[in-house]
Order: sequence, then C-alpha cells, then structure tokens
Amino acid sequence: MAQYFEKKFLEVYKPGYIGAILAGTIVDLISKYWVVMVYSYNEPVEVIGDFFRMTLIFNSGFVFGIFPDNAIPSLVATGVAILFLIGYRWKNHDLGNPWGWNLVMMGAFGNFIDKFFVKAPPGGGVRFGFTPGPGEFIGVVDFFDFDWPDFLLFHRWPAFNIADSCVSIGLVILIFTMKLDEEKKDS
Repeated sequence: MAQYFEKKFLEVYKPGYIGAILAGTIVDLISKYWVVMVYSYNEPVEVIGDFFRMTLIFNSGFVFGIFPDNAIPSLVATGVAILFLIGYRWKNHDLGNPWGWNLVMMGAFGNFIDKFFVKAPPGGGVRFGFTPGPGEFIGVVDFFDFDWPDFLLFHRWPAFNIADSCVSIGLVILIFTMKLDEEKKDS
C-alpha cells in the first residue's frame, strides 16, 4: 500500500519553519492586543494625514468584511482552510517557496486564534468567548487603514492587520514561485 504523504511531517514542516510560524503568530496577536488596549472602536487616528490611519475595526465576517456578523461560520471556514493548507503543503512539498507557505500559515493562525476572543476596547482587554457583552466585540482585530483611489471597489482599503499582510505577501510569493516551478517542469 502506497503512502499518501511522501515525506514525514517534520521533513516538510521543519522545526525552524514551525518556530517562524509560531513567532509570526505571536507578533500578530500581540499587535492586536496592543491595539485593543490603546485605541477606541472605529475612531481613526491619523498617522500620515488621511492617507494612513490607525482605526480599530472588528471583522466578524470573512475576507474584506464580507458577510459580517458571521463569526462562527468564519471561524469554522478558517479552521477548515488551515487543515486544507497543512495537508496540501505536506502532499505538495516541492511546490512553491516554503517561506511563502510559512507566511500564509502565520496569517491564517493569527486570524484563527483571534476569532476565539471577545475584545473590550480601549483598555478592557480580551477574554475567551464568542458572546460579547455591552461595549465588547467579537471578530478579527483590524487596524491598518489606508486611503485608496476612488476608481476601485472601495473608497478606503478595508482595514487590515499583520496576519492579513502575511497572507497577502505569502500568496504573492507562492504565485510567482509556483509559476516558476511549473515552467521548470514543462521545460
């Protein structure tokens, strides 16, 4: 009987990679905690004029805030996506740059863990749970708020966080490196 995975888990997810994913996830969660402690909900603070602001938002939906107020379905979908990504990477260990995968996993884990907590800004901290009380919120903490040209879908780009940045950068790396891998196989 053939093995489904050609390599052992720790041959694909090397300890250094796991450490980097863990470190990135921790940095993301610390940044979100700091923002919840310092900023008030939906009150922009200009950093570089109106172009870049810090605005605490809670995304209780999916990517870009679509389907808001779906915290539990979003949590389940993120968990399923993480399991899929782990298995896909393990099975296709030679596809794409490992650091692209690591960045995607950092972001996925950071946002996944964040969904398990109720937040009470400013300064009220966080607690495990899914039911917010008065002045509390659920959802992923987003805070980087950039102006965006009006000709696109959004007047302002939807607020995002470090985890979202990791996923975006990781996906760009994977798209380019997977394309290069395909070209090598075709030649």
